[in-house]
Amino acid sequence: MKMEIGKTYLVKKDIFDLKKYELWTLVDKGYQTYFGERNFVFVNDEKAKVFAVLKDGTEEDMSIYHHLDDYFKEVAHENF
Repeated sequence: MKMEIGKTYLVKKDIFDLKKYELWTLVDKGYQTYFGERNFVFVNDEKAKVFAVLKDGTEEDMSIYHHLDDYFKEVAHENF
């Protein structure tokens, strides 16, 4: 799954500090080559932010990264 900035996602399984059934919008993402980290920044309707980091050197993190569709579902935010 390719997550896009500005899109809203329904959390399907607890991950990071995000809980199942919450809605979060991806506001920033990036990759730090030097550290081998994939970074995500989510914000909810209350303007709370969650920063998530997945490290290339961690098998568990890479499993999550390659199966993001197990954790998130893109939704049309105006439907909620």
